[in-house]
Amino acid sequence: MIATKQDCRSILQAHGPEVLRKMALDAEPFEFEPQAPEADDSPPDDWQDPQADAERGPTSEPDPTEGTRAAAELLERAYALRFRPESVPPPDEILVTLGDVPIAAAGNLSVIQGKSKVGKSAVVAAVIGAALRGRRALRGDTLAFEWASQNDTGAILHIDSEQSPADWHALVCRAVRRSGLTEAGDRLVSLPLVQFSRGERLKIIQLALEREFENLGVSLVILDGVADICASPNDEAESLELVSKLLGFCHRYGTGIVCILHENPGTELGKTRGHLGSELNRKAFANLRIDKDETGVSIMHGQDMRRRDIPKGLGYCFQWNQDAGMHAYAGRAAGLQATKRDAEATSKARAEWGALYSHGKENGTNGTCPEFSAEEAAKVERDMSGTNKLTATETMKKRMQR
Repeated sequence: MIATKQDCRSILQAHGPEVLRKMALDAEPFEFEPQAPEADDSPPDDWQDPQADAERGPTSEPDPTEGTRAAAELLERAYALRFRPESVPPPDEILVTLGDVPIAAAGNLSVIQGKSKVGKSAVVAAVIGAALRGRRALRGDTLAFEWASQNDTGAILHIDSEQSPADWHALVCRAVRRSGLTEAGDRLVSLPLVQFSRGERLKIIQLALEREFENLGVSLVILDGVADICASPNDEAESLELVSKLLGFCHRYGTGIVCILHENPGTELGKTRGHLGSELNRKAFANLRIDKDETGVSIMHGQDMRRRDIPKGLGYCFQWNQDAGMHAYAGRAAGLQATKRDAEATSKARAEWGALYSHGKENGTNGTCPEFSAEEAAKVERDMSGTNKLTATETMKKRMQR
């Protein structure tokens, strides 16, 4: 009897092992019919799919010397810049001055900082206007900012990441007006990037620099809201990396970058936002601060300036001019303070001496002419006070002179 393994398996499943054992004992001897092995469709272990290989493309083993070559090239780039006494680099090219104080230079970062609503936007428009005007003798109020470089043909790249479309457009129009020009021309490239993500903004800045560098070159860059191109100004690693990239842009494209920064509210020390502000202040060619006093006058001054500080008492001032419809230059702080002191002294003198003149007229002192000698003024003052005390003549002379 010939039985296959499949026959035995069927009996085992249908009747159990006892029936199968009894059949094996009672029946004639039988042997299993050999069965062909089931087909195994799986590929061998060393098989490779040629189609998948084609999709992946040609592969090659990593070159162990590639990292060594890259490190050698990096070191050579650094060593090419090593100090050589005979290789003297040109001096920093000054781009913008405030009065006669350098504010921006090629290859450097500059910072303009202030609290909210102190006039930073007016300063941005003034800097753009000065750069647009260049070395030409045109009339326009640039708040004492002047373009100092002989190169006034490159692009002026203005990046705004803070204002609404209407405010941004108005700022650029005022910048053109401040320059004294009738139109912006091709040099001004002003981009409102509020609608882009922070990462996209930095990429756009780099791409715009590359485009303008190949076209006209880049004279100046103004980043109105530099903190808006990083995820967090309080992230130290990110802030250090961003400042490093911006400084690299300055060197690579031969330009200066002016960064507009907000100061922390509630402090009079001028602390800017986070690690980003601290690192920018450390690396900046100039740190220009804007403060506003109780009369609405904004004062531009600077400490930690690479060339020369601007004490607040000698700062450059501006204030809103209703007739002009924008902020206007108001002179130096020292001059304004002297004018203010003179006005206060005049007001006080009018209050003091006006009463004396009136009293003198009423009492016939020196006729009807409101002129006094020191002796007459002392007598009038005595009569007004109702006492017998008479101010000394020399003392009265000094008071009259003041």
